[in-house]
Amino acid sequence: MMDMRRLHCLFLGFIICEVLVLCVLFLYYKVASFWMFLDIVEKNDELKQKLNEKDLRFIKELIEGVDTADPQWPATGRSKNKAFLYEIVINKWNGIDVHRWDYFARDCHHLGIPNSFDHQRLLESARVCKVNGRNHICFRDKVADNVYDMFRTQYTLYSQAYQHKIGNISQKKIIDALLEARDKLPKISPIAVSKLQDDIERKIRWITGVSSHTHEDDENSTELNREMREFAKLTDHIFEEILYSSDVGLEGARKKLEDVVKRRLPKCVGETRLIKRDNLDHKKALNQTLQNMWNKAVDEWNKLHPAVFLDKKDFSTEVIQLDCTHSTGKNPIDNVYFYRKWNLTEAFKIKKYEVSSLLPEEFTEYVGRVYYTKNSVEEEMDAKECFKWWCLGKCVIELYDQREFKGTKCVIKGNCPSLDRCSITEVRSCKVIRGVWKLWKGRGYNGDDYLLKEGEYPDLKALSDCKSTASAPAPAPVPDPAWSLECLPFTIHLYEKVNFEGPIFETTVDHRSLDGCGINEVHSCKVLSGVWDLCEGPDYAEPRYQLQKGEYPNPGSWCASDPTAPALSVKCVTE
Repeated sequence: MMDMRRLHCLFLGFIICEVLVLCVLFLYYKVASFWMFLDIVEKNDELKQKLNEKDLRFIKELIEGVDTADPQWPATGRSKNKAFLYEIVINKWNGIDVHRWDYFARDCHHLGIPNSFDHQRLLESARVCKVNGRNHICFRDKVADNVYDMFRTQYTLYSQAYQHKIGNISQKKIIDALLEARDKLPKISPIAVSKLQDDIERKIRWITGVSSHTHEDDENSTELNREMREFAKLTDHIFEEILYSSDVGLEGARKKLEDVVKRRLPKCVGETRLIKRDNLDHKKALNQTLQNMWNKAVDEWNKLHPAVFLDKKDFSTEVIQLDCTHSTGKNPIDNVYFYRKWNLTEAFKIKKYEVSSLLPEEFTEYVGRVYYTKNSVEEEMDAKECFKWWCLGKCVIELYDQREFKGTKCVIKGNCPSLDRCSITEVRSCKVIRGVWKLWKGRGYNGDDYLLKEGEYPDLKALSDCKSTASAPAPAPVPDPAWSLECLPFTIHLYEKVNFEGPIFETTVDHRSLDGCGINEVHSCKVLSGVWDLCEGPDYAEPRYQLQKGEYPNPGSWCASDPTAPALSVKCVTE
């Protein structure tokens, strides 16, 4: 119970910070932080005497962060020979900074999440070395694994706390409530960033004595000061202020916060890791793709379950990005330089063989979530079943105990070791809706077996005489009837460029051509399950190459006659 309270408090604090950015219209917290700092300096004569314009701009750049790898030195507060100073607070070069270390220690402590990252070890080994003509912070080669630990801790915090499904749902509700209440509460009224930035320049000129106050400056500053004084009063108390208000104008916002308190929130029916697509890295595009895929799955589910109806309008989707790195998708030590014990001044990039081999291949992943917005336990259970079926590859077969699709019908969506468990005793005809199925003569996947691809099989017995009218005839003599069934997974990732780069397309079924698949041709692929034929021509035209489970970085790796010739069609091998 205590852990949940801690989690709630952390989420609430995080949500309020998010609102300062989203609700108070374009008010960036870094700009507001520096404005508040200048406001303190402006009222302190001792500080005004000690800080010159260069110092103030240096502090501003420390708060906002500077890319120390930029060929054109972007900072004005300090020269490029002091580049390492900009890698302490906000490090835009490789992400190793005390800003991260601070919230790692704080949030892991309050959430009870183990923190395997030892910041003290990194700190003790840090020293300044020359890299490409600039001074950068480098580390001993022996602490390279600590860098991975740091970003692994970041991943853990985001996956378990910052992007927790309940936290995200609550966050959206609270943000919507505050946006609705902002016209009634001055402290969350919008403040334009441009106004703050203009006033920051005015304050710097006034503090450094470059210019004096004018009547117009005083009027503008007085109004902005009033707005910022109200903004500075914004704390977690705003939640209770709205929740317990009797103001009619806050009724809508109050109801949204009551939903959070009473847990009247959308239910997460499931989440799944999404395949990274180079042309869909933007989370908004990924979310739209996920929404379209889910809507299609719901339509298929409704067709398979006439007695059940799931309304697509009752669902929402969300895509979150989880990074185990600083730069999306890149190895976190790509921009980290190290030095060796016997040469403290020579910086170098560490080799792959010098770090642990137990590292992930990918450092960024996308997680898709589906939420059910209605309050119906029965429909929620149906939605979870639909999600599970969708994620497992949507293998579906309709079984009939009589020929020509007559008699008792049974829909199977997974492996069935014995028909005794179903409402049907034998199979004499069937329709393979999705996937490749292996049907066995005996229970428990014993006896003769045969494969069926997507299509209709009105008479299984006829297949043994090779007289079937099925759209995809079985490759072997068929026993009649079948007693157990198994769905065989077939999954392949197709890439448009060599070395698994460029747009990617995942499929579980045959494709006579790649039209509409998002790629034009296949130059590399990963066979995740099953056996596949890659064909150099459309419509499965020769030459074709049979691929087992594994990775094929280029056409030469699957022994193509021309090592540069791409594949233009693919099909499952079931013979």
